[in-house]
Amino acid sequence: MTGLATTEDGTVDTQHLRPSRRTMVASTVGTVMEWYDFNLYGLASALVFGPLFFGSAGVNGTLASFATFGVGFAARPIGGIVFGHLGDRIGRRFVLLITMLGMGLATTLIGVLPTHAVAGVWAPILLVTLRICQGIAVGGEFAGATLLTVENAPPRRRGLFGAVPAMGTGAGFVLATAVFALVSMLPDASFNSWGWRVPFLASAVLVLFGLIVRHGIDETPVFADLEDQGRTVRFPLLLTLRKQPGAVLRTMGITVSGFVWGYLIQAFGISYATKTLHIHKATMLWAVAVASALEIAAIPFWGWLSDVIGRRVMVITGLVCTVAYAFPFFLLLGTRNTPLIFLAMVLAIPICKDMVFGPQAALVAEQFDARVRYSGVSAGREIGGALFGGTAPFIGTALVAASGSYTLVALYVIAGCVVTAIAVLAGRETSRDGTQDLAAIAA
Repeated sequence: MTGLATTEDGTVDTQHLRPSRRTMVASTVGTVMEWYDFNLYGLASALVFGPLFFGSAGVNGTLASFATFGVGFAARPIGGIVFGHLGDRIGRRFVLLITMLGMGLATTLIGVLPTHAVAGVWAPILLVTLRICQGIAVGGEFAGATLLTVENAPPRRRGLFGAVPAMGTGAGFVLATAVFALVSMLPDASFNSWGWRVPFLASAVLVLFGLIVRHGIDETPVFADLEDQGRTVRFPLLLTLRKQPGAVLRTMGITVSGFVWGYLIQAFGISYATKTLHIHKATMLWAVAVASALEIAAIPFWGWLSDVIGRRVMVITGLVCTVAYAFPFFLLLGTRNTPLIFLAMVLAIPICKDMVFGPQAALVAEQFDARVRYSGVSAGREIGGALFGGTAPFIGTALVAASGSYTLVALYVIAGCVVTAIAVLAGRETSRDGTQDLAAIAA
């Protein structure tokens, strides 16, 4: 037995538990590494993959490149289902080692792929294959990393503790953007021939470091207690879909705004600014890097604030801000003024996006019973990502190409906010509930 205190219904009493320092670091560092890898592809899709792998530097090449970007998201539900099942059956920590290793191998191999000029049609085929591997790996990462801390947190601190590993998504994007910005300063000929490969090859070193940090971390006490009592579920996803289909749908809806807004900014926004507005790619990359750096503080702050004022109030406030800012964001980019471009990104990412994203880890985890939590969070979130995250850059590019204006893109952002608002308001406020209350909801 674990020797952990339990409530009357047999669930772990997390009132006095805290994640160990090693667990917090391992969860966060691992997420940084995973999202460094995953976001590199988005940046490369916006800047180089069109001409290098699809033989076109125009809008058709960009659309093809963003289509393969979306393929990674389409593969994420597969990873969410497979690794969610394993996470609920054999534990969180082992699964997180597998996802990190898979992501690192796929990303490193992208760095050595032959281009279209060398391999012809095999170039995009190999690229898509590795992108699918990336998607499967990252599909099991977010839920596992956040559950390492959420399942250790006191009931009224889950927002903060869940946001700590979530801030690794911002740190990973900072790292990816900064490295890509540095190599983009090379002459175009050097950047297009070998410079773009450097950030992908660097993943091998980064993932090795992450594996070292994650090795030897303890299993979450919640799962360890379930395992000791023989209460793990043989088919957790099936039980989730049978007992809590509404929770899965709410989780999908909760993620819509963040996926649409986030990937429109970080992938489509860069492409739109550099190719339509003719803003230098280094300016855009550094603007996104600065804004993403601020996420490292913003995400845990908004998570903590959701513990104070409630998840629903926090998320709805962020959605209102995003709706109000959808059109001004593109107006600021349209000035082509460097300080205003930086301002546009700072307002968009650590404020509007992260007011919604900061509380998300705790909010979605609170929808599910511990026995099926990994499966429920992974399935709902990654299906939402496939439908709304991976398609966002492609849809944004297609809308601008069809209309010649960003108006439809801004309306698309607003529609995503409406969907998330409905999902959040459809559920009850859970930030004040203890572990026993959450289990009772899911019973």
